[in-house]
Amino acid sequence: MQRSEKLRLAAIVLAGAIPVLIGLRWALPGPYHLNTYNCDENTPMAHLQAMDPARLDFSPVGERTPNALGEGTFHLYTFAVSLKALALAKALTLVPDKEFYYANPAEWARFYLAGRGLSALYGALSVVVLYFLGRAMFGPAAAALAALFLALAPAHTAFSRYLLMNGPGLFWIILAIFLFKRLMDTGESRFYWLGGIAAGLAVSTRYSAAPLVLPLLAAHLLGPRRALDLRQPLLGLLAMAAAFLIGTPYSVLDFAAFQRGTGAIAGVVTQGTGGLRTLAAAFCDGTGGLLAAAGLGGLVFSLWRRTKDDLLLAAWTLPLLAIFVKAAAAASAGRMLPLFPFLALYAARALAAAGEKFPSVRRAGAALILAELLLFQAATARLLLAEDLRDAASRWLAENARPGAVIGLLREPSWFGPGVVELKYRHPLSPVLPGASFARLTSGEWASSPGYDRLAAQKPGLVIVSSTEAGYLDEAALEAALAGAGYSPAARFRADFSLFGFKLRARVPKMFFIPDWLRIYARPAKG
Repeated sequence: MQRSEKLRLAAIVLAGAIPVLIGLRWALPGPYHLNTYNCDENTPMAHLQAMDPARLDFSPVGERTPNALGEGTFHLYTFAVSLKALALAKALTLVPDKEFYYANPAEWARFYLAGRGLSALYGALSVVVLYFLGRAMFGPAAAALAALFLALAPAHTAFSRYLLMNGPGLFWIILAIFLFKRLMDTGESRFYWLGGIAAGLAVSTRYSAAPLVLPLLAAHLLGPRRALDLRQPLLGLLAMAAAFLIGTPYSVLDFAAFQRGTGAIAGVVTQGTGGLRTLAAAFCDGTGGLLAAAGLGGLVFSLWRRTKDDLLLAAWTLPLLAIFVKAAAAASAGRMLPLFPFLALYAARALAAAGEKFPSVRRAGAALILAELLLFQAATARLLLAEDLRDAASRWLAENARPGAVIGLLREPSWFGPGVVELKYRHPLSPVLPGASFARLTSGEWASSPGYDRLAAQKPGLVIVSSTEAGYLDEAALEAALAGAGYSPAARFRADFSLFGFKLRARVPKMFFIPDWLRIYARPAKG
């Protein structure tokens, strides 16, 4: 690489790092909530708490986490090692007493910040590896565009700032495809086992990477070795299996828990409804409408060209597309993240090819896509840097709820409601909301089925409703029931995904874990 190319790549990585760093401290534990408002980020913390390293028990399965093996553990162990290193460096405090963290939420925030920093590192590395993959396949112009598109893609920046396995898993997937490309070009034995290791770690990070078996076999069939010589691909598959078992050893050591966890996850994924319209909305949230359209157009162009590189990419992207189409609404932007770098590569390759004859087409197309991505990132920064509506609602409750207040809830407290409510519910001894109690307004399953059929019987002083809960109910009927029981809005809070007064989305994208609105209703005090 020439110096100018290195500087260009560094600038691309920096461009992607800025929106990630802006949101890195979003919704960290503080005076109003002990966990973050991304409910999925709390899962790794619960998995770590289930382990007992002193007894060499590194299983994440426990009473509170029976389905923990529904996802790989390689990234969980990596995160645990980083926490131990930070503790040794006195950067955070590791103690078994939960009360310490209730009293010192800033210390607990460092755990999340460490995990988010690790995800940000993986996100930057993903951009770098995609650049080298694009360069090897389609040249430096396509590589630069693909890397820049990925660096600014909404889903990539979002999941690069969460303590989740999505971003780290993406890195291992792109690295595996890059190594399979080298395997296809050279046929060297080392790329069979190196690619297999990367693929195994990808699957051990997130099971949805299992289709990497297909590009491994495709690279062998398209490479210089004899297609019927199966010794080397077998080596790659064995390396993949070994890396997976090293990263997720309890898939064998506790096979019953592994079956239970994967069965639970499979049940969630196959429950999706909504069809192609819902899938298209997730595509637009994850990549932006123009990049999604350009990527799918580039995919069609790739299938028309059908070079070896095109066929290698197709061995990964086409099975994933088929899976996501079948999954429908369950195929969220986070789950589809493994497809997005390759959509960016398809779009960049098509624009680069068009630019060979019509340079203005490449410039205009790239400019339009980047303009949309930058608008999205600017609106995201505005949203994440402002006070979260759940913190604003928490502050209102802390200032206005009377001691001993009875607060009515349509569903068990979670990430979509005011943080101070969940904090008081999980930790009744917390000094916030002194003497407060909670009234269940549903006779159904409180944790997952919102409702208000017990409103008249409970008659709480305050009722809290979020857009997340209202989405499962008849909102007009709920409003009428509250008004009929004597309640009126006491406070309203809204999160607008807008820029300069222009709303970019009707709703806040789901991958941000921010409800569109919160409302607090009150009854007139007696006497």
